[in-house]
Amino acid sequence: MGLKRRILRCLPTSTNRLRRSAARFAAQTLGPELMARIEAVPGCLNREQGTILYALAARPEATGRVVEIGSFLGRSTLWLAHGVTRAGTDPVVAIDPHDGHERPDVCPDLDSYSAFLENVRGAGMSDAVEPVRERSRRVAEGWSEPIRLLWIDGSHDYEDVLADLTGFVPHVTPGGYVALHDTRSKRFGGVRRAMLEFFAAHRGFTRTAALRNMTVYCRSLGNAQ
Repeated sequence: MGLKRRILRCLPTSTNRLRRSAARFAAQTLGPELMARIEAVPGCLNREQGTILYALAARPEATGRVVEIGSFLGRSTLWLAHGVTRAGTDPVVAIDPHDGHERPDVCPDLDSYSAFLENVRGAGMSDAVEPVRERSRRVAEGWSEPIRLLWIDGSHDYEDVLADLTGFVPHVTPGGYVALHDTRSKRFGGVRRAMLEFFAAHRGFTRTAALRNMTVYCRSLGNAQ
């Protein structure tokens, strides 16, 4: 880590406050062994990002469901599942078509749905996860429940990310969060473009964290639907 980055990580920004509080909370309530088991599930979410998802799901500041778009093999799902379990709230709604087109570079011949279910079962989290094997656009068409945490890590195409934001963010309740993955990746520029365009047009949200490759927004308490 370069000197500039080390200095930035020490500054008292909202990102650093969330980063540090989430890390402490996860260390105290999950412990290193359980976190290591979650990380053993193949995926691209790192521990820092995972502890933030866990903390946001475990310490709700709003009412509603926790919704995940893009589960793959379940690494992020398990962070969220442990969070809702600790909070004592409804299961994570884990939306993913598992159609064989995601991450062929990681597991080209893998049945991701079977592997996903097995990873969830193996972690003892089946009761904390509600799998929805469908494309997120289809799910959004019939969605009516309030959302307190929306995690977007599905298709990284600009049009799909914008559709996920347009379809689900209106259901995020005041005090709720929207978190997106791969928001600074040069490979997935459509994610950042869709995010910036959407939130520029929806000013009831504040960016509360901007990590290396993850961005978190919060809906202001005065921003009722």
